[in-house]
Amino acid sequence: MRKIVWAFCALALSTWALNLAVNPPAMNGRGIVHEFFYLNGVLAWGFMAMTIVIAARPAWLEKATKTPLDELYRWHRTLGIWAVVLTVVHFFTKALMQPVLVFMTLEPTPKISPDPNIAGFDAFWQWLRGFAVTSSEWATAAAVILFAISFVGMVRYHKWLSTHKLFSMLFLILSVHCIRLMDAADILTPFGILNIAITAVGSWYSIVLLVHGAGKEKSTTGRIVRVTQEDGMTLVCIKPDRRLPVQPGQFAFLRTPGHEKHPFSVAGVENDGSLVFVVKALGDYTAQQVPNLQPGEAVIVEGPWGAFTPNYALEQQLWLAGGAGIAPFCAWLEDASKKVHGAIRLVWCIKSKEDEPLHEKVAQLAKAAGVALEIYESKKKRLNAAELFDSALPQTVALCAGSSLAQAVSAAYINAGGRPESIRREHFVWR
Repeated sequence: MRKIVWAFCALALSTWALNLAVNPPAMNGRGIVHEFFYLNGVLAWGFMAMTIVIAARPAWLEKATKTPLDELYRWHRTLGIWAVVLTVVHFFTKALMQPVLVFMTLEPTPKISPDPNIAGFDAFWQWLRGFAVTSSEWATAAAVILFAISFVGMVRYHKWLSTHKLFSMLFLILSVHCIRLMDAADILTPFGILNIAITAVGSWYSIVLLVHGAGKEKSTTGRIVRVTQEDGMTLVCIKPDRRLPVQPGQFAFLRTPGHEKHPFSVAGVENDGSLVFVVKALGDYTAQQVPNLQPGEAVIVEGPWGAFTPNYALEQQLWLAGGAGIAPFCAWLEDASKKVHGAIRLVWCIKSKEDEPLHEKVAQLAKAAGVALEIYESKKKRLNAAELFDSALPQTVALCAGSSLAQAVSAAYINAGGRPESIRREHFVWR
């Protein structure tokens, strides 16, 4: 994804520069402001379109970007931040350029008044200019407000997701601004064509999100086979109507009636294709709704997603899980029991064995797979990340844990001589 983002920035800058060379602007304040309006506007527009595409989760997304979905959602947040920042800069471009404009002639903008003698499409096109200006101001203000709301952790997931969907409507509104206010002389230039392409792609996936919702192409119906509860942990087994090509460690989105989709790691795949999910009560949905699911209920399953899958080619490996982060490693252990592999060390950080309903299952899976299991109970002794690499340095480290624990282990591994690219991590905090 990084290459795609940088390639877009390079394309936008090069086509903008080509426009300047082929059709130089008037060397006055108005001409210079127009060019910078155009540049930062298209950059912001492109970043916003990318966030829309990621949110829509088309089936080709991971393959085309060569980036797993959990990492793409981190890009979604980063690109969203840059889109809003550049949108604000776009809105205040003239004010920000005042230190430069004081040395130039700032020609007045001619007032455009309606012509009573035109009708039909020409009249509509003239009216559309005023709509494009006014609507963009309101849409920009709304986007900034929605952007601020998206970072408020107290907003519940379903409300956060509902407000987040409004960005698709804002994109469609702003598309009028981006097309109608583009100078006619710029439409068929490379930079103008880039602007039209961004608008077309972003508008299409905005409509997809509003009409079909995210992940439609990778969704199927299914039914709950069984639900087991134990000490704040719920094991849910779901049989999809069609067998899904799930690899060990991947995740899927689940949608139960009356609720939004939620992502969960697939802890195991049974012989008949049923998927097993381990859900810990960490939020409103997982604590209040998941435990009340009943066998026979219909669900929507979207996936599989992600690339957090095992690699048995390396001789020395460290797998580290924090709490519910053991779910993908359960699938890894089941798979490892059928494969030839080198020395694997699984470190699991939990509160206590007595409070962990999966303790016995994980121990059995590790024994069957020939994986050395180490459990750190925070009630007795917390993990010292630096001590993990005192005796030996693994060739790779796979992490599925909270951000603070994952960062501490990553830093300790690099300080011990490990390479950053040898660290694999699943990101499950997307907000």
